[in-house]
Formats: sequence, C-alpha cells, structure tokens
Amino acid sequence: MTRYRPSLIAAFAVFLIALVTGTVVSGADAVDGFKAASSYDDDIERAKDKQDDYEQQLDDLEAALEDTSADIVAAARQLRRTEAKLPAAQAALDDAREKVDQALVQQKLVADKLAAAEAQDQAISDQIAADEERIVELQDIVAALARAQYQGVGDDEALSLVFGASTSQEFVDKFAAEHNASRVQTNALADVEEIAAVNRNRGVRQEAVREYIVELKAEADALVVRTTRLEERAEAKKKALDALVAKQSRIKARLEAKKAEELERQKAIEAKQEQTRNQIKNLVKKKLAEEEAKRKAAEEAARKAAAANGGSSSGSSGGSSSGSTTGLTKGALGWPAPSHYVTSSYGMRFHPILHYWRLHAGTDIRAYCGTPIYAAREGRVQWATYVAGLGNEVLIDHGYVGGKSLMSSYNHLSAFAVGAGQYVTKGQLVGYAGNTGTSAACHLHFEVYVNGDTVDPMTLIG
Repeated sequence: MTRYRPSLIAAFAVFLIALVTGTVVSGADAVDGFKAASSYDDDIERAKDKQDDYEQQLDDLEAALEDTSADIVAAARQLRRTEAKLPAAQAALDDAREKVDQALVQQKLVADKLAAAEAQDQAISDQIAADEERIVELQDIVAALARAQYQGVGDDEALSLVFGASTSQEFVDKFAAEHNASRVQTNALADVEEIAAVNRNRGVRQEAVREYIVELKAEADALVVRTTRLEERAEAKKKALDALVAKQSRIKARLEAKKAEELERQKAIEAKQEQTRNQIKNLVKKKLAEEEAKRKAAEEAARKAAAANGGSSSGSSGGSSSGSTTGLTKGALGWPAPSHYVTSSYGMRFHPILHYWRLHAGTDIRAYCGTPIYAAREGRVQWATYVAGLGNEVLIDHGYVGGKSLMSSYNHLSAFAVGAGQYVTKGQLVGYAGNTGTSAACHLHFEVYVNGDTVDPMTLIG
C-alpha cells in the first residue's frame, strides 16, 4: 500500500483550502504550513467540510434558480462565488493588519530598548569622564606634594603651597585625620588606583552595552524592512477585498437591472407549467370518469343478471381498479436515478433574485449529464416530449395504487429511451439526465402526482 508523505498531504490540504476559499497560498505560506505535522489531518478535514458546504450552497442555489434564465443563473453563481470569497479575503486582510500591528509593537519595544541602552552608554561615558578628571586632579596633587617635599618644605607648608589659601581649608577638613602631606599623598595614590580600576570595569561594561546597541540597531533595521513588507502585503489584501466588494456590487446591479424582465418571464414559464399540470389533472379526471363508467356498467350488468336469476346474485361490489394493489405508502416507488443524493427537496422555495416564494413541485436528485434514468414503477408512458421549463419530460401513468391514481415525471432529460404509449417495467431505462428546459445544471427533477396533484416524492420512494 502506498504511504503518502506528510508534505504531500499538507500540499493537498493547502490546495483544497485555496479551491474552496478562492485565496492563493504562497510558497512561503505553504512551507510554514508544513511545520505543524500534527495539524495536517485537521486541515484536510476542514477543507473537505468547506468544500462540502460550498457544494451544498451551489446545489441550493441551483434549486432556487430553477426555471431562471441562463444569464441570470450565471450572474447569480458568480455572485455566490464572489460572496464565498469575501470572508476569506476579509480574514486575510485582518491577519495581515494584525501582523503589521505586531511588527509595529515589536519595533517600539526594540526602539525603547535601544534608547535605554544608548542612555546607559552615555551615563557610563559621563561617569568615566568625571572620574578621569578626578584622577588628573589627584595626580596633580601628588605631583605638587612631591615637588614641595623635594624642595624641603614642611608638611603644613607643602599643603599650603599645593592648595593655596583659598582651598587648603577644604582639603584640611577632608583629610584632617591624616596630619601630614605624606599621608595625603598615599591616600591620593590609592584613590587614583581605585578610580582607575572602577573605570576599567565600566569600560568593559560599556563595551558590552555598545555591542548590545549594535545588535539592537540591526534588529531595528530588520524590523523596518519586515514591517514595510507586511504593510505592502496588507495593502495588497485590502485591494483584493475592495476588488471583490466592487465586483459584488456590479453583479448585484446587473441582476437588479434584469429583475423586472425576468419576473415576467418567470410568470410565463409558470403559466405553461401549470397548463402541463392541469393537463395531467385532466388525464386523471378522464381516467376517474372512465373507471366510474365501468363501475356503473358492472353494477348494471350485475343487477340484470340478478333479475334474470330470480333476484339472487353473488355480485361483487364496487368497480375494479387497475394496477398493483400495493398501498400508496413509502416503497411504492423506487429510486429513479443511480445516485440517492437529494440536492433539493419538495416544498416552497424563495427565489434569491426575484424575492418571492414558489412551489418546488418535485425532488431534485444528483445526476450528471448522461446519467441513465429509470422508471420508478411499472406503468404506461403518457408522453415523452419537450415541456416548457421542464425540458424533455417522460410522464408515466402507474395506474391505481391503493385506490388512488399515481403518475411520475422525469424532467430535464438530455434524451429519451421510451415513447408515448409504451409499457415499461420498474427499473427500465426511460432516458438520460440532462440540462434541458430552464434547469440551472444537469440533474433529475422528479415529480409525483397522486390523483393529479403533486406530492413529495420522498414520501413514496423507498
């Protein structure tokens, strides 16, 4: 058995998602998708669910637009496809904008870090400069004391010579405990060494800070490039969304312009279809009249026979009924198509373009063009002809079932396999599925008539 690699499975998931949403997935995005191996199956399932939902929407649209002109059907499909892409386009734009916002926040964080690092660098430089000045000052003191001592001046005079009358008191206050210039000189040298050591440590720390600043500047530059790219992508997503919205508006305007004309056309088609259904009702009335005449004739014959026999009769009551005696319940009809997938059920439908309710008088069963269509029950073909709106139609009279007249019709056929007056058995080929009449796509529109009125075929199919 072939084992599919995860990358192939992921690629299939990406393809399905793009097919359903109408979005284009870039190579980089697809590669990112391969990273989450555990999500491949979920991606595929979600894509399949979206595809199934989209196909169901198209089935519903086709059923709602049955009997509608081809150009309006095409425009409505285009509108549905456009509207189906809008949520994905909006989500793509929202995602792009969110990434831009995140990039801007990250830029701000890096900028704040950079400012703090540069401030720290400046503070260290200021501290080093101040201490360097102090070192110079201390070195000058030590040198001055050394010169004074060399010249043979006493400690007190040396201090006076070094600091002068205006500053010696401050020095004396600070170093009162030292008593002599030698001690001052020693302490000054120690201070110089201590300050120099501190500045060396500061220099090491400053070097690390400056390396960090270089890194931050590189990160900030990269973020500027990334943010610009994300902003450009967001702008492209916005343009794509705007284009879809504009397209949606144009299609709606085109549909609105044709609405009045199509409404009149719909009324004309429905009137013709009503004539056809009235014709079926007339057939049933004629059959009922014939059955009633037969029943009365039988009763009259029985009465005469009874009179001839001296008034005795084993007479049977009521008229006979043709066809099967099986009750008119579920199972009375078989499936007329190989597929048992119902794309649209019997019942009232709201026209999405013309905005009015109408009866969907049959069940639509998925049947692609050329699919064989079979008789749902034995009976005689009343006609195999073209009917306005319904296209190529086969009407079969199944006789009386459970005391009621039962007929079925097979519509939008591409070709006939039977002719009027022909007797067919259950499951016999009667034609091929098509898209004739005012159908929106290839399928079988199956109608059932009980005593001349349409009923839900699914109540009898089993």
